[in-house]
Amino acid sequence: MKKVKELTTDYKTQNLLAGIDMTGSFKELFRQAAISPRSIFLLCLRGTCKISIHLTQYEMEASSLAIILPGMYFQILNQTSDCRFMYVGIAQRTIENSHLFSQTIEYTPSILDQPVLKLTPEVSKIFQEAFMAIIRTTRLKQELLNDMQIGLLYTQLLITAYNANAANTPGKTNHYNRNQEIVKELVRYIIQYYKKERNVAFYADKMHLSPQHLSTTVKKVTNKTLTDLISSFIIRDAQAKLRSTEMTIQEIAYSLNFSDISFFGKYFKRYTGMSPKQYRNSGTV
Repeated sequence: MKKVKELTTDYKTQNLLAGIDMTGSFKELFRQAAISPRSIFLLCLRGTCKISIHLTQYEMEASSLAIILPGMYFQILNQTSDCRFMYVGIAQRTIENSHLFSQTIEYTPSILDQPVLKLTPEVSKIFQEAFMAIIRTTRLKQELLNDMQIGLLYTQLLITAYNANAANTPGKTNHYNRNQEIVKELVRYIIQYYKKERNVAFYADKMHLSPQHLSTTVKKVTNKTLTDLISSFIIRDAQAKLRSTEMTIQEIAYSLNFSDISFFGKYFKRYTGMSPKQYRNSGTV
């Protein structure tokens, strides 16, 4: 089996990667905060660790499952010597090309709010067996899984995880009204385009709705303005880059489609109360 540290290059190119961290070396791959190039399912087999997903810290222990979306910053802050993982990584392009992708849209807000799930031992065992089957498949020389099948794997893993979590949370429901469905669809587009587009009209056009109708719906469901919702993704990304990379403020501004560093500074300060430089030096997380 490959050592995890040898996956650095492959991790960015292959459509499906899976393995077991036999030596505890997974931490080396994410010792520094790095943008996940794919969706990662990370199952803790034993031990404990503290991780950071897009600046928010979480504790993991045996039977914990972390789901990291593409574009999120991920880091393993510390772990016990006996901490071990199983993992499955699925390329973003594979998920987006799958016709099943639309069935996972409603789970995106849940992943953002709760990316680490505590599974029961029975459900954790099911995931271990599923991961092992995927690992065995990836070891074969012949390619048995096409993009549609990999998309199906992603859908099955995601829905199973959150259905199991909902079963352990009495009173929680996955039934949504039309307004909630609109917001969930909007979140999908924001995740896809926020680095390039901040214009309300752009998202309204994508969803074939008037800007006024979309804005009103967002306000009803989230109690936030549409502009603030879009900005929350931009600011979170900027904060992660300021804290976790050596990118200059100008490079960060350009990466988020701000052509004017001064405008980026004012935009950032409007939502955080401090300039990008002040935030970088503040130690705020």
